[in-house]
Amino acid sequence: MSGTDKLELKAIWLGVTVALGCWFMSGIMALLWVVLTEAKVYHLGFLLYLLGLAGVLVGGVVAGRIAEEKGWFHGLWVGILLGLLGIIINLELVPELYSWVTLGRQLLVWSLWGLAGGYVGAHFLTRARQMSKIKGIRKKLKKGSRSL
Repeated sequence: MSGTDKLELKAIWLGVTVALGCWFMSGIMALLWVVLTEAKVYHLGFLLYLLGLAGVLVGGVVAGRIAEEKGWFHGLWVGILLGLLGIIINLELVPELYSWVTLGRQLLVWSLWGLAGGYVGAHFLTRARQMSKIKGIRKKLKKGSRSL
C-alpha cells in the first residue's frame, strides 16, 4: 500500500463526532420544539431518523474534506459506524420490532449517506484546489501583461 491508500482514522473520528453532534443537537431542538409548542407531533420518530441521516451526511462531508484522498471511503466508514451505533440503540430499546432485513436496510442506507457525504466533501476540496490554481494562473498572466 502506498501512503495515500491509508485509512485516516482522524478523519473518520472527526466525521463521526461531527455527525453525532449534529444528530444530538438537532434532536434536542426537535424535543424542545415538541415541549414548547402545544401542537401535536405524530411523526417525531421519522423526524429524528431524517435528522440522523442529515448528521451522517454532514459527518461524511467533514471526513471527506479532512481525508483529501478517497473521501468516499472515509465517509462510508462514518456511515457504517453510525449505522452500527443506531442498530445497537434500536436493539436495546425495542428488540422485538426489528428483523434482520430491517437492520440490514438501516445499515445500508446510513452507509450510503455517509459515502455520498464523503464524496461531496472530497469533491469540493478538489474543486477548491483547482479554482485556487486557476486564480493563481490568472494573477500571473495579469502581472505578465502589465510588464509588457
